[in-house]
Amino acid sequence: MDVITIPSLFDNYAYLIVNDATGEAAVVDPAEAWPVLRLVQGRRLKLTAVLCTHHHQDHVGGIDELLDEFPDLRVVGFRPDRQRIPLLNELLDDGDEFTVCGQQCSIMQTPGHTTTSVVYRFGEHLFVGDTLFGAGCGRLFEGTAAQMADSLAKIVACGERTRLYFGHEYTMVNLRFAQQLEPGNGAIGERLQAVAELRRTERPSSPSAVSEELQTNPFLRVQQKELIDTLAARHGLTDHSPLSVFQTVRQLRNDFS
Repeated sequence: MDVITIPSLFDNYAYLIVNDATGEAAVVDPAEAWPVLRLVQGRRLKLTAVLCTHHHQDHVGGIDELLDEFPDLRVVGFRPDRQRIPLLNELLDDGDEFTVCGQQCSIMQTPGHTTTSVVYRFGEHLFVGDTLFGAGCGRLFEGTAAQMADSLAKIVACGERTRLYFGHEYTMVNLRFAQQLEPGNGAIGERLQAVAELRRTERPSSPSAVSEELQTNPFLRVQQKELIDTLAARHGLTDHSPLSVFQTVRQLRNDFS
């Protein structure tokens, strides 16, 4: 299985999943149609499916145009999102397994960013939408901090080697924020340098790996002493429970730029 990152809009990423043996392809979260069509046509692929992680327009905006070009396209999504993504024609439930482009895939509900957010797992490849970002996680537009923390735990449970394909290029700013919380964490500084070089040459910081996120993502490090000490000293945190730390980090990140 080959995965191609497709930059879209200002900082979105869609992903083209390609079966080189059959020439079939599927796209995850097409914000726009034209970058997908250009790639599909340039490589003479047959687009067979769209996978939707959630209903936001910057993740589904290109579906109608793709259907104009490929009327038989499978538009796959979470059953509870059927009203919010009207073009869905294949509805799945949490834990369902299915085949896309000859590859086995499963769907996992990960509420937090929205109540109906899902991720798609192809073996050690996980397409996480806006649930997790490089060194960050999605804003809580609909779900709760407890739901998001639980969803991130599900992602981590997929294994440290799992590669994470996220929906936006926020990694640089997320790492700068993380470094303020854990200034003594050398892994954050190393990743910041590596990502800066990627972005200097206009390469994506996606995918990352679960192992990398465990070392540098503050939302996965809410039990780390340095992070808790920083929050206590600078922000008056008195409740050191993981959920309270998570909520505080989320609010601080909302205000960080």
